[in-house]
Amino acid sequence: MGKTYIAHKSILSPSCANQYYLKLNRAAQSLEVYEQADNNLLRELYPLREDFDTSDYVLFTLKKSIPCIFGGEGRTRTPAGIFRIEHVSGLHEEYVSPYHPQHEQVKFFGYLAVFEDYFIHSNMYLTDAASDTFMEKEPISAQEEHTSGCIRVPQEKLDWLVANIAEGSIIEM
Repeated sequence: MGKTYIAHKSILSPSCANQYYLKLNRAAQSLEVYEQADNNLLRELYPLREDFDTSDYVLFTLKKSIPCIFGGEGRTRTPAGIFRIEHVSGLHEEYVSPYHPQHEQVKFFGYLAVFEDYFIHSNMYLTDAASDTFMEKEPISAQEEHTSGCIRVPQEKLDWLVANIAEGSIIEM
């Protein structure tokens, strides 16, 4: 069995199914996506007392690892902590951002809001891009080595996240 996480139900959001748990792996430069697994695996993976009630816990196993970049040092660092996904946009929903070192405003298309103005999103584009044309344009951020604090993933991976991750899901950064 691959990597696993165990969470007590009390820390999970009662308003969502908690099918997924996200974790920023800074060392591997990846966003790890853990999927809820059968709780019976807890007894297979760990030596637990017979009378231990596993129903209060949720087991997550690694489903995929998405390459990403994230914030640099100082004022552009990505926050560290455990957060809930506050909002999931629509597919290719446009967001105008003022956080780019060379441009007053840029756009990205689709996102998961994590904390304040910190998102999981894909490449950024000049403001003349639109949700129906951005894939035909050259992103301005494709060669950057770090972000202004957000987590940036490839567009097709972001599209999967937007379609599958529920508001209230846990992300560990």
